[in-house]
Amino acid sequence: MARVQTFPKSKLKLAELQAVGHAIENQILSADTDVTVTDFQSQFDEYQSALSVFDSSLLKLKKSNWTNVMKELKAKRTKLRSNAFSNIRSLANCTDEEIKKPAVMLLPLIDRYKYVYQKTFDDQTGHTSKLISEVESDTFKSHVEKLKLTKWFADIKAVNNECAEASSKRKEEQSLRNQPVKTPVSRAAFNRSYEALVIRLNSLAEINGDDSYIGLFSWWNELIDSYRVSISLRSGKGKGGKTDNGSSSKHDPNSGGNINEERPGELQN
Repeated sequence: MARVQTFPKSKLKLAELQAVGHAIENQILSADTDVTVTDFQSQFDEYQSALSVFDSSLLKLKKSNWTNVMKELKAKRTKLRSNAFSNIRSLANCTDEEIKKPAVMLLPLIDRYKYVYQKTFDDQTGHTSKLISEVESDTFKSHVEKLKLTKWFADIKAVNNECAEASSKRKEEQSLRNQPVKTPVSRAAFNRSYEALVIRLNSLAEINGDDSYIGLFSWWNELIDSYRVSISLRSGKGKGGKTDNGSSSKHDPNSGGNINEERPGELQN
């Protein structure tokens, strides 16, 4: 009768076990597979969940790409804000009263935010948002419009929004990368979910017949054999165990038996 053979998973490297896990997941979900996933849904769900946690535990902490993005945005925001403030101060010294007056009215506003660049990235984002709110308020909006600075502050607002999004993305990324589960723990949990899935599939083939499972089992056993060979080449002759060579993938026309026959509880979901 066709069945999934035993697998020396403890001798696999982490990357190998991860590759095996995803190969099996993809094969089960493949359109080429005749098995009905709902027959072992709970075991497969647990398998996928354990594999996901195992994946997360293997992530290497490295500098986030968002850090460089934030650095570039910070420089762009600072330059825009500084240039806007310098322009207002320059216009406040203009001899044309129509220009000088609104510029002078804006001086108290920009003075409140002139040291924003000294604050942390997120604090700068918050203070810049307040600056924009004041610029758009009834108190200062007309002065900004008279000086034709509306587009300038709109650009500051747009970059500031990008800064907020970049910071949020980096925090989200860090929360996903800093997984509390240690690799030995996640590996053990994945191994248990693998065994539970194999037991369920082998039991289904035994009870219901192996016709629907022989394709999947043949592929699976070939995969295991290939890793047995790799382990033996790496660790020494025979260390990977004896290859199955198709013995566990042979169809048994008598498999299935009486579906009403009393069996162990391993078939219960």
